[in-house]
Amino acid sequence: MTLWPKVPAAFVRRVLHGHKILGLALCASLYLICLTGWVGVYYVEFERWERPNLPEFSEVTPEAIARATADTRAVMLADTHRGPFDTDIYISPPTDNAPRLVVGYGHEARGYDAQGNFKGPASHDLTHFLTELHYYLHLPESFGMIVVCLFGVGMMALLIGGALSHPKMFRDAFAFRLRKQGHLTRADLHNRIGAWTLPFGLIITLTGTLIGLGQLVALTMGLLYYQGNSLKAYEPIFGSQAEITAATGGKPLQDGALLTALRQIEAARPDEPVSFIAVRMVGTPTEFLEITTKPSQRLVYGEAWRFDAQGHLKGSYHLSDGPAGRQVAASLYSLHFGDFGGWSVKLIYALLGFGLTVMIAAGMDIWLIKSAEKGKPRPLIHRLWTVLIYGAPALIALAFALAMSLHVSPVAVFWGGMAILTVVTLISPKFTQAPVQIVSRLMRTGLGLSLIAMVAVHQTIHQSFSVAAVQVNLTLLILGLGFVALTLRKVKSPANTEV
Repeated sequence: MTLWPKVPAAFVRRVLHGHKILGLALCASLYLICLTGWVGVYYVEFERWERPNLPEFSEVTPEAIARATADTRAVMLADTHRGPFDTDIYISPPTDNAPRLVVGYGHEARGYDAQGNFKGPASHDLTHFLTELHYYLHLPESFGMIVVCLFGVGMMALLIGGALSHPKMFRDAFAFRLRKQGHLTRADLHNRIGAWTLPFGLIITLTGTLIGLGQLVALTMGLLYYQGNSLKAYEPIFGSQAEITAATGGKPLQDGALLTALRQIEAARPDEPVSFIAVRMVGTPTEFLEITTKPSQRLVYGEAWRFDAQGHLKGSYHLSDGPAGRQVAASLYSLHFGDFGGWSVKLIYALLGFGLTVMIAAGMDIWLIKSAEKGKPRPLIHRLWTVLIYGAPALIALAFALAMSLHVSPVAVFWGGMAILTVVTLISPKFTQAPVQIVSRLMRTGLGLSLIAMVAVHQTIHQSFSVAAVQVNLTLLILGLGFVALTLRKVKSPANTEV
């Protein structure tokens, strides 16, 4: 008895064949996206780790926020090198996840203490390197998000196809058998993880696809209807310039407006902490203010509020109580990234995301091992896949270490390293016929050493034992030592299919 109705064997074979072809075509990119996705669940922790010595505190006064904003505003207006689109100031007050005050513009971020005094740079270039690898694979942003969105569609098709081709997947959800035939053990692993993570995988791929499709729709509508201005397409969700002008009276912010606005929103919404503040179009006649609060027990990323030129509250964008489509749009990011429910939800997202990553790795292994058992080994592809599995996370860690110590571009280190590993792997059969398990052992060692190097460089530079530093460094150190310890196991026979 299964949850699925009985389906013809021929249909299952066709679906399984399509599942295999699609998986082989997308596996490398999907592995990178899933790997950086589950690690990126902890992007706030990595931001704190990246700047561990900034002061941390749980509360800050409106006066301190206003003082810090005025300081950054002066720096911004005096910055002759900022880009033409760097027109907004962003303020992140302390929250439970990130207990620090950061004010910035463009790619510039500045940290402040609880009194609003400047304490040092707060940019998170390394964390952004990691998250941008997940968002758009370091391609041009809008184009890259659309590409990743298409991979999300492919992942959704793989999940649905996998479910349709395994009518007994739920019945066998807890049946895991170690077998002599390597591909059967991996098939069990692949199918069990697929069953456990199916609802999560569908939610993640659906929300990620909708986020990417939003970019594509906005770009298309901008080109077709708004003279190339794609931001106009978002006005039904985030409001139009006419609505902003109606709130501000067409006047720029007056002195003291931010302080007045913070006091009014605190009085109007005492149960909704301020999570984000933006001063838009700074120094121009159309300058205006937005404050975002976080409603409790809601998936929306927040409720945004409008103010007039003096800082008086004029109403909200109705992200949390407006039309259903607007509420859905405002909930996609929280649902996709697990940014709700605290540390327990983050842990669940990380574990399930790790499961998806392992499932992708096992899927490719099934095909490689099964081909070898049928007398059609593909040793070069097997080497390339093994190098990707361990080389990608090793190069991410190495990029962190080299960027911190030598101030080189982490993007260049990662993609340059991937290119070098690929070339070396392709020419390696001319110099050695070492079996794939030896390559796997070497790559695991490299991954472990890269993680240890990442911790060592961070501790040498920052010399910090703050909570932000210790919680990440200790985790990375344990993982690094674990991977190195794996290499101490007795080398098995060449017939071993371990990857």
